[in-house]
Amino acid sequence: MDKELNYLSRESIGKGVAIFSIIASFILIYQWKEYETRVLSEAKQASADTLSYDNDRSIETAEKIDLLEKMAMAEREKIKVMVEHDNSPLTKTYPMIMDATNSFDPDVGDEIQYVWKQIAGESVEIMPNPFSGKVSFEAEAGEYTFELTVADDYGSKATVTRTVVIEPEPNTPPVIDMKVRQGSELN
Repeated sequence: MDKELNYLSRESIGKGVAIFSIIASFILIYQWKEYETRVLSEAKQASADTLSYDNDRSIETAEKIDLLEKMAMAEREKIKVMVEHDNSPLTKTYPMIMDATNSFDPDVGDEIQYVWKQIAGESVEIMPNPFSGKVSFEAEAGEYTFELTVADDYGSKATVTRTVVIEPEPNTPPVIDMKVRQGSELN
């Protein structure tokens, strides 16, 4: 009988703990929802206060942010390479390949033509010619901007601009390892 009573009291306690946990969880969730609603309401009010504060200033700030985002995007689109350190101070140029041969016209059967044009940077020779799908150039450290226009037989065109930045050949200065000690090298 004691075992049965003991088992029943443990079972009752277990159920009581479970019910208490459910009720406590419900209360915590309810309090969290109230908190979340209050914070969102305060944030909306603060946002409305800020917007009504100085509308001209907000437009000016948005325009500045837009300009900065465009500048950052243009910087990310630059292709950057570095002249490899080849142990010869005589080599100052770096060969680059620009390959647009995967370009295509969605209209099946239309032929496409390529026209490469350098629009900024120290003048370089586009090889083999500016009408190839894949071209190359060799240049010293600097920034070079190219425009590629791809056209089909019907005159439809697409144009893209890419900037290639060639960084100078890295050259680390020598490391000096010098010791000072007593003595003479004359002996």
